[in-house]
Amino acid sequence: MSEQPPKRRSSHALLGTGSPLAWIDALGGSLVRRFTARRPAIAWSLSLLFMFKGLVCVVAVAYPISAGEPVGLVAVAGGLGFIFAGVIWLFGSRIPLLGFELVAAGGSLTTSLLIAHAATPGGAMVAAFAYPWIAIYAAHFFPRRGVIVQGLLISAGFGVALLLGGLPNIFIYWMMVTITIWSICLLLGSLSENLRRQAGTDYLTGLLNRSGFLAAATRERALADRTGNPLTLAVLDLDGFKQINDREGHAAGDRLLASLGLDWRARVRPGDTVARLGGDEFVLLLPATTAARAQAVLGRLHHEEDPVGWSIGVSEWLAGESLDAALARADRYLYDVKSAQRGYSPAETAGASADEVADAEPIARGALLPSI
Repeated sequence: MSEQPPKRRSSHALLGTGSPLAWIDALGGSLVRRFTARRPAIAWSLSLLFMFKGLVCVVAVAYPISAGEPVGLVAVAGGLGFIFAGVIWLFGSRIPLLGFELVAAGGSLTTSLLIAHAATPGGAMVAAFAYPWIAIYAAHFFPRRGVIVQGLLISAGFGVALLLGGLPNIFIYWMMVTITIWSICLLLGSLSENLRRQAGTDYLTGLLNRSGFLAAATRERALADRTGNPLTLAVLDLDGFKQINDREGHAAGDRLLASLGLDWRARVRPGDTVARLGGDEFVLLLPATTAARAQAVLGRLHHEEDPVGWSIGVSEWLAGESLDAALARADRYLYDVKSAQRGYSPAETAGASADEVADAEPIARGALLPSI
């Protein structure tokens, strides 16, 4: 018999469930989840970024590249890095997006200050290593406007710092860093924006999904709190959607949902938000609109050619109230509307959900479903 060649050990075996690397990976992941669970990613990541940059400053102070490096200024910058890391870690959940943008901009300006006082090209480039990380952070978390502002601030700040420092070959250094920064801002920024859009969009209707609606609702609530304008929620549930699926098939039901999503986006006002929570349940967020005025706005959704009707529960989202509480109240109103349409008393429907009541709604047989 011919001798069998020895089997190669797969690299994946190193990460087997019993290997030391797998144990270290699991422990590290568990610690990260434990320490960051109650903090938004935009906060804890910036906090860790400032902490790591503070550690870099400690190393630069302990082992300066040359005797002429501004050790005292680097030490101050490192101390500020640790302070900001602690503040963001403790209070990050209360900081608005603009606050994170300003803190990131402050990091860029501090880096430029260190470069302007660097005694050697090596010292300047060590400090410039902070720029790409700030750009990566901005591209991941900030909207396109914020990413562009950070890129411009880094490019201009680095150029001015090199001019003030009087170091040789500054154009080459500036071009290398600037090209790197803008490749991050444009490519990673576009990719992150697309991923955020996809993560918050319902694939079937093109409307916001539950996650996207939560983010939009949070922004609108903050705006309403600042301006004092009312904010109204409307929960919509299609009438007889189950019968459409049973009679025409799920593909026809999907076409109906996609068509309604397209039509509703065109019919609502520019500032209104429409989202699909799941199944045949939708929600509208109406800024600067009271519950009484919402009726006129919601009337824009209806069209005589719509192949299906729907029921609506409307509730004003009060200041200081959670989104869940406002949605629950609107859902109760929707349930009452469903019950009234079918002639049920509260006692007769006390044990039924709104979806169960909706399934009892008859619709005209042979209703034409739009194609998409």
